[in-house]
Amino acid sequence: MNKIHIAIVAAWVGLATLMATTATNAKDFSVVGQTLSIGAETDLNYTTGVEDWVWELTPSAGITALGIGLSVATDIDMLELDEGDIFQGLDFTADYTVPSTNINLYTEVSTDADLEFGDVTVGAKVSF
Repeated sequence: MNKIHIAIVAAWVGLATLMATTATNAKDFSVVGQTLSIGAETDLNYTTGVEDWVWELTPSAGITALGIGLSVATDIDMLELDEGDIFQGLDFTADYTVPSTNINLYTEVSTDADLEFGDVTVGAKVSF
């Protein structure tokens, strides 16, 4: 590893440490008595063996109304912003937690960059 590689790794480790120690929260707004949440999540990781860096930003928005959560998010590859394929599509989710149980019902569907919908996933999660 030469000095440039060491400097790059040190910069990424410093950025990862900064991101890991920085507290960020989604911003919640009250809209007609319902909660609208806007936020983002970022994931920076390194995989040994293949020596691959990944930095993904996921902005999202959601609303909870009458116990049903509706959200939309997209993934942005921050390391390939200059390659022109920034927008890869949207991920839509709807979920509902059945009152007095540990059961969460959900459905998910994604689009591609042309906003054409893919397969729909419907399921239930049980927590115990």
